[in-house]
Amino acid sequence: MKFFINKLIFVIILSSISKISLSHEFWIDPVKYHLKNNEIINAAVFIGDSFEGTQIGFSKKYFKNLNLFSKDKKKKIKGRMGDFPALNIKEIFSGLNIIQVESKMNYIDYKGLLKFEVFSRKKGYRNLVDTHKENNYPDNFVESYKRYAKSMVSVDNFDGNDVDTNMELELIFLDNPLKNLNESKRVLLEYQNKILADHQVLIMSVKGDNFKKEFLKTNDEGYIEYFFKKGTKYLIDSVVIIEGSNKKKDNYAKWHSLWASYTLKTPDL
Repeated sequence: MKFFINKLIFVIILSSISKISLSHEFWIDPVKYHLKNNEIINAAVFIGDSFEGTQIGFSKKYFKNLNLFSKDKKKKIKGRMGDFPALNIKEIFSGLNIIQVESKMNYIDYKGLLKFEVFSRKKGYRNLVDTHKENNYPDNFVESYKRYAKSMVSVDNFDGNDVDTNMELELIFLDNPLKNLNESKRVLLEYQNKILADHQVLIMSVKGDNFKKEFLKTNDEGYIEYFFKKGTKYLIDSVVIIEGSNKKKDNYAKWHSLWASYTLKTPDL
């Protein structure tokens, strides 16, 4: 009976993921971004678009790496099949806590080029469909993708710094974004542990009923500079699209996309 229930939960999770997979955006949304040391981090994981999406439950068959970082400390995040919210972390650290989630490989079947063209242009790859045609790839094809998400949560105070968690595609704060909000903050973009210059970064922000989207480009040193406003929730997103493996084990995927996201909420003070 227990096996049947777990199997049913997993089927529901995968069904939800497949229905919204073309939305792609993947982010962590803690119930509370600022906690006391006797509290638990409860954080949902969403797939969707523009801060609107479907919450997915915990599944070892979908999540590959889940960790909590604070300064030089690292703790593996555990969960139970079907947990909603997906992440429930009891052992937390004083200061900044960085949640890291890496997905396993996933796949999308495209029927025609229109949706792929809209997606790739939206993410800064304006001529990718032309390259697709030049390569004589079919209109119906497979794209593989992986998702890399981080979220910043404070406990008792805002002391500390972001952590390079060594994901293949990663956004890293070079400055603490929860302190000194009258100063701009640098956000570095790394791909395979190297800076990624002149690359699109999308910043979405929500404060009350106000939603805003801003498109930026990393500079020659691989980072953007941005003024974060108080009492605002942010979702930072960047995507890299490369040639797929085109191998049987990857469903002969012609393209492979990597998604990096970062969520945080600035304090009201």
